[in-house]
Amino acid sequence: MKDSDFVRRIIGILTEAKQMQALLEEDPDREDISGDNVRTLLNETMPTIELPADATPAELGEALSLQLSPVIERLTGAFSLIFLQLADIHDAGRTDVTSTEVLQDLALRADALWPGDEDD
Repeated sequence: MKDSDFVRRIIGILTEAKQMQALLEEDPDREDISGDNVRTLLNETMPTIELPADATPAELGEALSLQLSPVIERLTGAFSLIFLQLADIHDAGRTDVTSTEVLQDLALRADALWPGDEDD
């Protein structure tokens, strides 16, 4: 998955979270709200983990760290970029754009932010 795809998927999750928040504010007792999109993103981005059967706990921890770190770093980077974009607009005192508009613009520009990005 390309980094720009990570950004778009995370923007989708954040947009859906905002919609879920509005629905819960209307009716706090709703039971039809779930985090399926987050689970789907994690399932799509996490690698298949290979662990030696005879590994010690320390070796298992090291193997997990080595195999999961690249994806976690990419997810963290994408979330950080999105947060910084929203924070810059907020800190500038801009009231002419909504957070949804900022997210939509970022989703449209995602490929330009990583022009050399290759599929993994």
